[in-house]
Amino acid sequence: MIELARALKRQKLVRLGKIAKVTGLSINYLTQLAIPLKSAGLVVGVSGRNGGFHLTRPPEEIRLSEIVVALDGPVSVTDCVVSPDVCLNSAFCEARMIWSILSGTMLEVLESYTLADLIDRDRINRIREKHADLPYLDPDRLLNEKEDGEIHGCPKAAGK
Repeated sequence: MIELARALKRQKLVRLGKIAKVTGLSINYLTQLAIPLKSAGLVVGVSGRNGGFHLTRPPEEIRLSEIVVALDGPVSVTDCVVSPDVCLNSAFCEARMIWSILSGTMLEVLESYTLADLIDRDRINRIREKHADLPYLDPDRLLNEKEDGEIHGCPKAAGK
């Protein structure tokens, strides 16, 4: 979605092959992602030799929550938040209250940002400043603070 938003400035349609090169994701995986994004009305696919994908609305109008819900379903930390029937303990589970609050907060955050916030440097900088107190926001700082010099969790970074 970010690559489609960036492409609006240069071209209308973007091929999955180009997105695969930029992101390191396989075309097969991107094809699978495109299905729910199309169903949600967030992207349109155009067939043919000069085909590709494009956003259905400007990036400023696409909330991050729409993308997450299209790809993953309702935003929740655990399944029992949106489907209490999946757990026999839901009716009296003390932790479920916290999971529900946390899930609601995650949705609020996703609702408060748009796709445009992820592609505009000024917007990104304002978001970083607003949340400068978050310890995991700046990956470069975290990597520099690592004493063992190992990079954990990101296969692309580990291969560099």
